[in-house]
Amino acid sequence: MENRYKSMPSMVVAEKEKTQEWCRQVLNAITSYMGAEGGTYHSTRAKDIRNYQIYNGVLSQGDYSYITEQYGLTYPARLVNYPIIAPKIDLLIGEELRRPIDMKVTTVNKAAVIRKHDHKVGLMMKSLLQDFHAEMQEEMNIDVLAEGQGMPIPEDIETYMKYNYREMIEETAQDGLEYVTNRYNIKDVFKEGFRDLLITGKEFYKVNIQNGDPYARRIDPRNIVFDDSFHSDYLDDASWVGEERWLSINEINDEYKDSLTTDDLLELDKMRNLYLGGDLANYNSSFEWVDVAHGREARIRVVSCEWKSLRAIKFKLSDNKYDPSRPFRKMVKDTYRKRKGETVETKWVDDVWEATLIGGKILVNARRRDNQVRSIDDPGKTPLSYVGCIKGNTTGATASLVDLLDNIQMLYNIVVYQIELAMARSGGKAVVYDVSQLPTNVGMDIQQVLYHLKTDGIIPINSKDEGNQMSSFNQFQQIDFTLSQSVQQLINLKVMLEDMAGQISGVTKQREGAVGQYEYVGNVQRSVVQSATITESWFYSHGEAKQRVLERLCNLMKIAWAGGKKAGMILGDGAYKFLNVMPDIALQDFGLYVGDSGKDDSMKQVVQQLAQSALQAGSIDMLGVIKVLRSDTMTEAEKVLEQAMSEMQKQQQESMKEQMQAQQAAAEAVQAKFQAEAQLKQMDNEAKLQVAQINAESKLEVAKIQADVDRDIHDTKERNEMDKKAADYYIERKNREEEAKKNDNERARASGSTTSSDSLKKAAQKI
Repeated sequence: MENRYKSMPSMVVAEKEKTQEWCRQVLNAITSYMGAEGGTYHSTRAKDIRNYQIYNGVLSQGDYSYITEQYGLTYPARLVNYPIIAPKIDLLIGEELRRPIDMKVTTVNKAAVIRKHDHKVGLMMKSLLQDFHAEMQEEMNIDVLAEGQGMPIPEDIETYMKYNYREMIEETAQDGLEYVTNRYNIKDVFKEGFRDLLITGKEFYKVNIQNGDPYARRIDPRNIVFDDSFHSDYLDDASWVGEERWLSINEINDEYKDSLTTDDLLELDKMRNLYLGGDLANYNSSFEWVDVAHGREARIRVVSCEWKSLRAIKFKLSDNKYDPSRPFRKMVKDTYRKRKGETVETKWVDDVWEATLIGGKILVNARRRDNQVRSIDDPGKTPLSYVGCIKGNTTGATASLVDLLDNIQMLYNIVVYQIELAMARSGGKAVVYDVSQLPTNVGMDIQQVLYHLKTDGIIPINSKDEGNQMSSFNQFQQIDFTLSQSVQQLINLKVMLEDMAGQISGVTKQREGAVGQYEYVGNVQRSVVQSATITESWFYSHGEAKQRVLERLCNLMKIAWAGGKKAGMILGDGAYKFLNVMPDIALQDFGLYVGDSGKDDSMKQVVQQLAQSALQAGSIDMLGVIKVLRSDTMTEAEKVLEQAMSEMQKQQQESMKEQMQAQQAAAEAVQAKFQAEAQLKQMDNEAKLQVAQINAESKLEVAKIQADVDRDIHDTKERNEMDKKAADYYIERKNREEEAKKNDNERARASGSTTSSDSLKKAAQKI
């Protein structure tokens, strides 16, 4: 293994000199940096490995040998890890998972800025025109609004343009970024990166294009090396980065199958067999490239590197008759030779190269890197595909949460070990017994003495026996082997170390939910707020890393989806959304605003409390409160609350309107009732008059009718009387005739029938 660095080759070389050999020189320099004993990479990697072991509860027994061993003997107690660091890291990770990714994509290139400015000016002109037309309409009492001038315009144009205005391309980019983050589970990737930051003080990602989509991959900080000459907290500013991985031959073939030959695979298999056979001593020239420490199958070291080079861009200048101060520029090849009278301008731009070394011998993908993100306004700069945060790199001392609590964790384990050791030593109270005092006169040995001591509570001895020279007996002594008061002192020390860990890390007992019985609510809240202030620096560093990754993903969409992109995506609430990216996305530069998740989380809680208060005040309904509680971000919660309150206000206005209409209708009904009653009363009076008139007329008519009836009755009565008289007369006459007839008959009989007949005829004629 080499113990010195190899220098990097020159980065300012012609393109024709950037050969495979040049790439190999760069790789050799980076791998020598990795392999140099005592170098920064080895020391940093060793510290990171130890920090992960501490987090995972793996103890280094050598660190505690001065406590657990003495005079070549081991104390009767077990040294185990009692974690106080891991729970605090897990709590911070849990808080991070509750913080949503509130991102807003915006266009930042000059053309987009000009478009937005023009739109703002247009809105202001429309607003002025609408005011002018309104005044004219009011003065002239005519409609002077032109077509399209009556469209709604925001009251506060500045606020609208700052917070609410969104171009269609921005909405599309926003949808595209949500598609990528959901498809590749970026939130889980960020979770693991945050864990790396808390354990090692570093979190790294590789952002590139895979399967036609932008993607981000978390990188183990233990497996990455970078240019430590720069002083920045962000890996983006490094001039080169190297990543080492341990892969099986099958994994190597899967990833680099387009670049590997059959001879390369045979060489790798030979390397594997030589290592397993123990004959790899002279195979490598720099450091070990094969290992079985990562599993039973031998794995081969794969080192992938990226570095920034400088590329010469030549322009041939020609006169501009319209503006002599700005000559025309035409790009030419870097090998172009200037002719007499010509002006050639050379500019140097960043250019990222990459290469991968497999097994220390096989070089693949040595080339200018594809998918280089360049700004439309400043195409001379391009970053590496590696993104990340190095907390404390500006001060030259990277420190993690584990580094801050390492000594306290060791002391904590030692204190707990001492408590366990004291418990192991504990044996109750013991009696010192002189064997010369055994009552041999009664034939008792030590077992019988112990038996009587336990059962009877006495030990019979005879001080006059031979060998017992003491005239007075005080030989028995008692030794106390129970737990001493030092255990309580150790427990107090243990509690003190727990409090110290909470104060240093910012994750106090109150923040962990361990609230004392007699602690006031206000004191607990102040403690939680203070602890959050201490830990916010970790969330800030992680937030910056997230923003850089997301912004890189957003700008990689310009390359990955230059020909357009159509896809469907399922949103968090189960809704389905269709993604349609047009090719014009490649003509934009995107910036990304990521909300302050800590502040947003606190504000979101305030908004949720306001929503509940609004519910009690009747300004919002229960459905609106549920929507606020389900909101992921403070911005979303604010919008939902504002919308819910607006809807409730509209409902209240509608309800008031309906009430007013109901009241008006009721008043109209009452008035109508009064009018109806008056009309009814008038009609009743008129009816009564009519009835009276009718009654009067009826009475007259009745009287007339009655008179007629009386007259008819009287006439009828008279006729009846006359008829009766006539009938009586007729009957009487008939009786007389009968009597006369009878008399005549009698006379006739007496005088003869002829005379009678004549008499009857005469009587009949008279009648």
